[in-house]
Amino acid sequence: MREIYLLLAFVACIASSATAQVKVYDESLDAMQQIKEATALAQKTNRYVLCQVGGNWCPWCLRFADFAKKDSVIAPLIEENFVYIHVNYSKGNKNEKAMRFLGNPGRFGYPAFVVLNREGKPIHIQESASLEEGKGYSRQRVEKFLRLWNRKAVEAEATLLEEAYQKQDTAKLYQFFDHWAEDITSNENDTTNYEWLNERVAEAHKVFAAFYQPLQLEKIGFRSLQYQDYPYFIVQNELYKISVADTLPFKPDELEAYYTERICQTYSDDSIRQKKLEYLQSEINLGRMSLVFDDDGFFYTPWRQINTTEIESLRNREFRPRVSFPNKKIVYLTDKYKKLLDDFLGDQHVDLGTESIMQVAYAKDESRQRMEFLMKAAKIFYGHWGGYWQYETYPEATSIIFDREMQRAVVFFRCVYEGGEVYLEKKDGEWTIFSGRLTWIE
Repeated sequence: MREIYLLLAFVACIASSATAQVKVYDESLDAMQQIKEATALAQKTNRYVLCQVGGNWCPWCLRFADFAKKDSVIAPLIEENFVYIHVNYSKGNKNEKAMRFLGNPGRFGYPAFVVLNREGKPIHIQESASLEEGKGYSRQRVEKFLRLWNRKAVEAEATLLEEAYQKQDTAKLYQFFDHWAEDITSNENDTTNYEWLNERVAEAHKVFAAFYQPLQLEKIGFRSLQYQDYPYFIVQNELYKISVADTLPFKPDELEAYYTERICQTYSDDSIRQKKLEYLQSEINLGRMSLVFDDDGFFYTPWRQINTTEIESLRNREFRPRVSFPNKKIVYLTDKYKKLLDDFLGDQHVDLGTESIMQVAYAKDESRQRMEFLMKAAKIFYGHWGGYWQYETYPEATSIIFDREMQRAVVFFRCVYEGGEVYLEKKDGEWTIFSGRLTWIE
């Protein structure tokens, strides 16, 4: 009996190993031609194209291919909604032209999934890590991705927005935004689908909620923008990074003590040290003393720079803190909705500097009219340099620095064409703004 059991186990092991080694990528194919043919089929069958980019050298690529073929929910979902192809990237055939066309998806690791619309244009890149579970893939997460990015889901909302504009129907416009709000919600506590939401990232969500005050922008030194009249706030979906510094002495007396000590440690020559201390005192008297995190070698000297260490890179990870305001609805700017709005608005504009050296780029003609209609729901801006739109309801946080104890934080932010820093501290377990200032302008 034991011998039969061992034999069956051996056979099962061989079968499992064979399944894992099944090759799905054809290294001989020209991926651009492969994409062209898939797009033609997608047009005939009213589907999108799902490109799984990777290679036979990649175990996770083969696992997904097997999962997509055999799972009782995922297999028919892909078949119904996508032309599914495996785009090869390997030492023998890097398909460089196709990689450029697809937006260099390998930067997210392999496999990477690129969704093309019926015209063959890339509309979304999906990294694999957030779809994984254990040694395989999560049916729930993969299903959510496929349902979010299939043709029916994407084009239904685009059609609704276009109908609203053509009829100048504000109620339909609000319906579009309401669908958006229901579709994409905060992921602040979703550790099931986002395992990387650790303690530091959780604290960053809380810092953001305290920092994010679009109705009180004067708290961060920005006074020229009003959001009171807009019913929807478009909130960012990404934070670039979280860093840590040994100390964040941002109160005036702390700054003076900290930098006095730094000067004394840095300069052994008495005359040089005295000149630096005099300079420090003049900066304090003028109210210009503040933390410096980047030494550009011209304006600042090493004693002024606060060294930081990046502890979390959140690029390409969804960061959606829970925020709320009376009589306002929150929507989060995911790739899907950014692409949808870009397509809706178009890009008719006056180039930067056309009319004068100080003139920023601005929307014109049909794009301007569509922009004004969209602003019945949410305030948006055309990009300073031209060729892009700024959708976020400002301020937009770009990165956060904590002290070691996570009792103080600095948020670097952008407001339209300007930006700066906001200093926060934790009191009785709650984050509050200590001060804020603008430090740059485009």
